[in-house]
Amino acid sequence: MRLQDRDYNIFLSEEEKRAYEAELAYEATKGPKNNRGFPRFSHPDKEIREFIWHKRSLFPNNFLHLREYKNEFDFESEAEKFKNIIYKCKNELEIQQYIKQNKKWFIPGSIFVDYNFGHHDAYLFPEQELGNEFAVDYMLIGKNSDGYSIVLIEFEKANTEYLIQTRNTESDSVRKGLTQIQDWKRWMDKNRDYFLRNIGLIQYGIDVPVYRIYYYLVVGRRDLMTPVALEVRSQSMYERKNTKIVTFDRLVDNIRKLEKNHSW
Repeated sequence: MRLQDRDYNIFLSEEEKRAYEAELAYEATKGPKNNRGFPRFSHPDKEIREFIWHKRSLFPNNFLHLREYKNEFDFESEAEKFKNIIYKCKNELEIQQYIKQNKKWFIPGSIFVDYNFGHHDAYLFPEQELGNEFAVDYMLIGKNSDGYSIVLIEFEKANTEYLIQTRNTESDSVRKGLTQIQDWKRWMDKNRDYFLRNIGLIQYGIDVPVYRIYYYLVVGRRDLMTPVALEVRSQSMYERKNTKIVTFDRLVDNIRKLEKNHSW
């Protein structure tokens, strides 16, 4: 699924093609470069600048350009809107519809805030399949100076308690989400090379080791978390390598942080 209406793999005008070729030519010049020399920064047409940012990336139709979202959205306002959604919705489907129908991809993209990659390159893939067996709600691919990392994301209910308080055991939504992640981990352990080839990373000579594949469960809200629930959640993350478990309020916080960030 591509994030935008247009296909950024296709040139819509000769001007786009000339500007992109100028970008490649400037990249190929030797010696230190001034950012202002890149057409993606300097071209007078804003839409062409955006086209170049997408076109030059690994996955043009799934590239997350933070500056593009900053120009379109007020993140403080968007955080409040999303908070209203998660406190009124009846199930996770309503949250997914809100994101996808309004193309507010910066909401799952804000999960990059919880990691130290995505600064050099950031991509989002909704409904990413893991072979023919599983599908994750969102996949993030991000780059830092160490290379590329992957985050596989599961959304569950927001209007659910973390624990069944009469038994101090995880609620159905939490157990469902954790089971999904365990299934993904087992699948990835057996099929990592196939997966990296299938999503197109191997073709670029990019390998993502298992220790840079992360899992992220979003479930519940803060007002439904008890002190015991917080302890149980912390223990679950401790016992599960490379796994974060957060409430939907964390995404609200992350959206607000994007306002001051220069990159994911």
